[in-house]
Amino acid sequence: MSILLGRENWPFVSTPFWPRPPERYPGALPAKADVLVVGGGIAGTSLLWHLAARRIDGVLVERHHLAWGASGRNAGFLLAGVASSYAEAVRTYGREKAREVWELTNENQDRMIEAVQGQQVGHRRLGTAILPDSDEERALLIESEQLLHEDGFQARWDGTRLINPRDGECDPVAVVAALARQAKAGAIREGVNVTALESRRHGVIVLAGEASCEAGVVILATNAYTTQLVPLVNIQPTRAQMLATGPESRSLVDLPVYSHFGYRYWRQLATGEVLVGGWRDKSLETEKTDDDSPTSEIQDQLERAARGLGAKSEITHRWAGTMGFTESGLPVAGPLEGMPNVYICAGFTGHGMGFAFMTAKGVVGQI
Repeated sequence: MSILLGRENWPFVSTPFWPRPPERYPGALPAKADVLVVGGGIAGTSLLWHLAARRIDGVLVERHHLAWGASGRNAGFLLAGVASSYAEAVRTYGREKAREVWELTNENQDRMIEAVQGQQVGHRRLGTAILPDSDEERALLIESEQLLHEDGFQARWDGTRLINPRDGECDPVAVVAALARQAKAGAIREGVNVTALESRRHGVIVLAGEASCEAGVVILATNAYTTQLVPLVNIQPTRAQMLATGPESRSLVDLPVYSHFGYRYWRQLATGEVLVGGWRDKSLETEKTDDDSPTSEIQDQLERAARGLGAKSEITHRWAGTMGFTESGLPVAGPLEGMPNVYICAGFTGHGMGFAFMTAKGVVGQI
């Protein structure tokens, strides 16, 4: 049931727009596992899918429920690339690496939607628009159009914004649930809180309270929460806030929009609801946290933005999720240095839906 959330409701519990998957997967930490995946978001369920595709026995454990974290608390954008423009990415990573990132994320959408096998996940591929918020951003987007064309990608500057026609959108929880439904019985176990890892030459001892598991390999799909298990991993928990309105009777947003160097974003669903997120640039330091409680400072910004778009319906949901940011802006994927038999697939810097499926395939390929 939706709850109308106006200012008179402060403080309130975070209420994500996307409901949790209908399936329940209660279980306990297994005594043994060939491969143990820790984390039940889009990265964890993608890892489990790729393990099964290679006929590798894997067990996924999640301390809450599937899509509990950022995977169930995002806007559902399926974007090519990283938050920065292609021109910025070329300067940051070099031309070859930028092209590789855009190719990977374009393929990510293709392969992930194929993997859900026709299940309804709210997928639309109408493209997205990047709307500049300054002359500097406008110049970068115009330059990006040229660079993208030169490197074989589709893009169009229409005079006011950069259109990326191959981008898409989805219900992120439905995608996680669709991947999970394909796992074998007993492969997913919710309510298992992993508290420690002991890496050894021939395996890993995993602890969850008083229970323990002897795993051949552990893959951490813990994103923003990775440092709770491995403090030396450089992933910064970062809060992202959003709100949703009730259905609007007219079209207010023709395409999902990114703006202000990726700090602001909004979309309108086919059913009329308007989702608005971001604005953490208004309070960058307070948003470096794993606290997933919405704040009045950011939520006021989001509400003004929704009204500025023309949304007149009540605010039905306000929520926040904890993203995992890396210094490079790219995922951390592969074996963890100094921890034999422990791998990581995390640090998606707010773009897990665009990166995780193919990143997971690469990690599984290294085992």
